[in-house]
Amino acid sequence: MVFRKYRPAKQWGKVDTRVFKAILKARNNRKSAHFVVPEAVKAAGVTVYDPNDPSFMTPIIGTGKPLPDLRVDHPTFRVPSVEEHPLYHDTRCFLFDGSTPMSDGIDQAAVLSKAIVREGLPETVIHNASHVDISEEQVRDAILHGEKYDPTLEKLPRRFDPVLFWIPHPRVYGTPVTKRLNIILDNLSRAILFSEIRSGNSSGHIRLDRDEPISATLPNVGSFAPSPLVLRFQPHITLQGSKPITPWATADEVEEASQLQIPNIAPLSPLIDLGSDHIYNDKAVVARPSAALAVHAILWSREQDQKYPWTKEQNAANAVLHTFGAAVAEATRGGLSRDLKKDPVVVKGVQIVNGKVDLISFQLNTLNLSSEDPTKNIVWVEKACPLYKPKPFYEQLTEVTHVNMDTWKKFVALLWNK
Repeated sequence: MVFRKYRPAKQWGKVDTRVFKAILKARNNRKSAHFVVPEAVKAAGVTVYDPNDPSFMTPIIGTGKPLPDLRVDHPTFRVPSVEEHPLYHDTRCFLFDGSTPMSDGIDQAAVLSKAIVREGLPETVIHNASHVDISEEQVRDAILHGEKYDPTLEKLPRRFDPVLFWIPHPRVYGTPVTKRLNIILDNLSRAILFSEIRSGNSSGHIRLDRDEPISATLPNVGSFAPSPLVLRFQPHITLQGSKPITPWATADEVEEASQLQIPNIAPLSPLIDLGSDHIYNDKAVVARPSAALAVHAILWSREQDQKYPWTKEQNAANAVLHTFGAAVAEATRGGLSRDLKKDPVVVKGVQIVNGKVDLISFQLNTLNLSSEDPTKNIVWVEKACPLYKPKPFYEQLTEVTHVNMDTWKKFVALLWNK
C-alpha cells in the first residue's frame, strides 16, 4: 500500500507550541493603518475614488434603472419553508430514528413496543446451527477484510482521551468505524447465506438490499400520546424472502404471554427520548415495495460516541426498536390490513457495536399499543454477545487472535431460521 493507514495528518512542530500561538495571535490582532491619500496626490488635483463606496460604479453604468435582484425568487438562494415539503403534516409525530439512547434501556423499548421480553434465543433455534460448515478461519478473514484489508483513507474524527482531555491528539487517516463494520456484516451475511444453500436448508429465494430506508407509522403511542409514532432508519442490509417467517410463538404461547405485565419505568416517561417532526411518511417504506416479498432480517452497525458511549442496555434497546419498526413496516406494507393474531409477523435484527453483536427476534402480534387490547408482542433478546475484540478507531487491527464461535453459531442460527 502506498499510504500508511492511521498515520498522523500532520507532524507536530513549533507551530503547535504555546509561545508560537501567542505570537501569531498577537500579530493577527495588530491593526494596520488605514489608507490615507498622500499630500502630493492631493496637490496634483487627482481624484481618488473609494471602490467600497456604493456609488463607485455610477459614473460607468449611469443612473438608469437598477438591475433586478434575481436572487429574490431564485430557488438557489430562497430557503423553502417547512410547510412546502411534500411530506409535511400538520400533526407533529413522535419520532424514533436511532440517534438518541433510551434512558431506561430494554424496559423502555418494551413499553414503547408493547412487548414481553424474553432473554436469549430458544434452544430449538440454536440447535439448527449445530453443524455449520463455516470455519473459524473464514470468520477471521471476513473480519480482517473490514479491519485490515480495506484501503479506504478518510480523515477520521479527532481522538478524545477522557483522562488527558486537554491534549490535542493528531488526526489520522483510515477506514471509518461504520464502514469497517458494514464490510464485516456484508462478508458474514454472505457466508451464512451461501452455507445455507450448500447445506440444503434454503427455503425460497432471498433478496438482499443495501442501505435501503425503512419507515413505519403507527396512529398513536398507545395510551401515552394521541400523536403518531414514526420509526424510520436505514439499515445496511435488508433480507427479504418469498415466504414469511414461521411464528416463533404459537397462539397459546401468545395468549399466555399476554397475561404478563410490561415493565414499569415510572417516574420516567417512555416518550422522553423520542424526537418530534412534522415531516414523515403516512405509509410504510420498505425495499422492493411492489414485490411479493416479506422482510426477514435487517442488519446494521453503530459507532460509539467517544465522550458519551451507550451502555449495553441502550444498545440492546436500540436494536429492539429497530426490529420493531421493521416488523411494523412489514405488517403495514402496501397499506393492507393484516390479521396479526392469526398471521403474526416475525422480523430478526442484528446490530454490531464495538465487536459485540445484539441479536433480536421480534414477533408482532398486534399494532394496537393501547391498554384496551390485551394482546402483547414478544421479543427475544440476546444482547452484547462478544464476537471479536477490536482496536480503537485510530489504530489498525492486523490480527484477530480470538473469535467467539458461540456468538457466531447464534448469529448463524438466527439468520438460518425461516
